[in-house]
Amino acid sequence: MTKAKLYVFSISHYCEKAKWALEACDIDYELKVLIPATYAKTAKTLGASANSVPIFEASDGAIVQGSATISEWANAQNEALLINDESRAIEQRLDDVLGVHIRRWFYSEALLDDPARVKPVFALGASILDKILLHIAWPKVVPVMIKRMDLGPAQELESKALVETELDWLDQRLSDGRRYLVGDRLSNADIAAASLIAPAFGPPQHPLDSVFELPPRIAETSKSWGSRPIAHWLMALYENHR
Repeated sequence: MTKAKLYVFSISHYCEKAKWALEACDIDYELKVLIPATYAKTAKTLGASANSVPIFEASDGAIVQGSATISEWANAQNEALLINDESRAIEQRLDDVLGVHIRRWFYSEALLDDPARVKPVFALGASILDKILLHIAWPKVVPVMIKRMDLGPAQELESKALVETELDWLDQRLSDGRRYLVGDRLSNADIAAASLIAPAFGPPQHPLDSVFELPPRIAETSKSWGSRPIAHWLMALYENHR
């Protein structure tokens, strides 16, 4: 048996979700930071079913891929989280809509206007060799990311609007003053919501808070959202659970 490993992109909010779930369930692991230029090769070597992160390699060699699946696996080892049909449905909505459009909204500004802003965050925690490879490959990586994520000015506006709609939905859910999205303790839905929107709000406990700078348009919007119920909820959840 070897130490478990979690393969991530440093910048990924889905990877933050997997890290949080594992740590909430007291699962010990070694963090392995991948880079866009070579992560597909690592995924193939591990026997993962898709070229995506996060990928968790358990101490017995089992491969678990995707933040939601990793959360389920972690909770099966130590039932620290509330996971039920309601929390799963909320997590899936957050993964499929909010997480996707937070990402497209961010990268439509960051990669099109100032790609140099993004590269250092991808390099955080990577090996020296991978940092060199990322620097060399970056001019080719950027257009591939733009194409794969369907980025552009119109997409930026579309995704921003969809993010706002989802935040409105979360605000409404929190309007009764509840502490958690489901039940009376931390669930996979809470971790999903907090992790996926954290980049737009910058809670101090977030692992990237001290090194991550939002692009100007997103930073301005983020400031205007500071009084939302979901913003206050997010800060409290990170403070109390992260």
